[in-house]
Formats: sequence, C-alpha cells, structure tokens
Amino acid sequence: MKRMNCQVEMISQILDDIYSVSLTPDQPVEFAAGQYLQVVMAGDDKRPFSIASTSSAKRLELHIGAPAGNDYALQVVERLKQQGHIEVELPFGEAGISKAPERDVLILVGGTGFSYAKSLVEYLASIPHQQQVFLYWGGRNLGGLYLYELAQKWHAQGVVKFVPVVEQSFPEWQGKVGLVHQAVLDDFTSLADVDVYVAGRFEMAAVARDAFISRGLPLDQLHGDAYKFI
Repeated sequence: MKRMNCQVEMISQILDDIYSVSLTPDQPVEFAAGQYLQVVMAGDDKRPFSIASTSSAKRLELHIGAPAGNDYALQVVERLKQQGHIEVELPFGEAGISKAPERDVLILVGGTGFSYAKSLVEYLASIPHQQQVFLYWGGRNLGGLYLYELAQKWHAQGVVKFVPVVEQSFPEWQGKVGLVHQAVLDDFTSLADVDVYVAGRFEMAAVARDAFISRGLPLDQLHGDAYKFI
C-alpha cells in the first residue's frame, strides 16, 4: 500500500448526484483491475472508492455518488473542488482481476458499482482471452445507469454481453425489470462454471451471494470486497 498526493485534473457531473473525478498521482502506481483506493480526509478518516480506470491509464478515475444528505461523499467532493489535490492510499481489495480468466466472467453491479465494472471490463478488453464476459447492471431507473451508452457501446463491440436491469420501468423500456440478481437467475440455469464479481450495496451483495450459491456457484468463484463485511 502506498500513500500519495494526487492532483485533481477534472470533476464533472455525470448526473446531478454522480461525479466523475480524474486524479493524477505524483508517483507511479500499480493496482489490479477492480481494486479500490482510500481518500485520506484525516488521519483516522479514510473513505473508500472503487477505481474506475486500470493501472495502464495515467490517471485514476473515480465515480462518486453524492446525493443530497450523503455527507460522507459530499465532503469528499467539496474537498476535491476546494483544494485541487488530495491524499490517497492504494491499492486495496481482493476482488480484482490481474490475468486472463479461466472461466466465463459475470460482473454484477448496482449504481456506482459500475466504476468497479468499468475497470474490470477495460482490463479484460486489453488482454487476449477466450472467455465470455457478462455485465449485469442494476439501477432504480434508467438514470441510475449513468453511463448506459458506454456499456451499450461495449456490448455492440462484443466486449461484453450487457444486460441492464431497472426496478422502475417506463413505456419505452424494452429491457429487464426487477432486481439485478434475479435477472442473472433468469438467464443462468447453473453458475458452476462462472466466476462472479459483485459490487454494490451490501444488501444486494448478500442476497446475490445466497441466491448464486443455491444456483451452483462455488464460494471460491464469488468475488466482492463487500463479503469481508457481511
């Protein structure tokens, strides 16, 4: 783990309450796709965020969901805006990918868990492998799938099979409706030969774990940093 100072290169709003942040570290850094960093707010106050980029990129990309009332994230955004630099520690996490997969890969994320998925997908697209990659991304509505067009582009390019899932449908929506883990269960009769990577709310991760194990997923093929805490 290294601590380093990062210059804030860009903060932009993807949606009203989701920010894309680009940081340039003051020293070279290596991390596996899917790992996360901690923003150092104080000596005993370090806040984790998935890294949306890969280590081949020169900058660290974060997606910060900061709705009104979420001081935990809003304070980080304000610090980034006001100071123009931030200290971070990295890498953290054991749910990354650092080599070609031996089995098909299924990535299940909710909300800004897409930042984790983005790192994984971009890494897998950069290396030779023969496995299929599935991306299931769930949101309350289409707005929650805040980089929907990017995921659709990956799908069109054959990088992943992208399955968007919304909880609140609307007349024009032709995709899946409901809970994202249930969409996986609808499509897979068995998960015995798949590596599953999960990022999102702890409640979603817990439900997905139980459901996927019951569908034949071996526990050692389930990856997600949330599982250290639930």
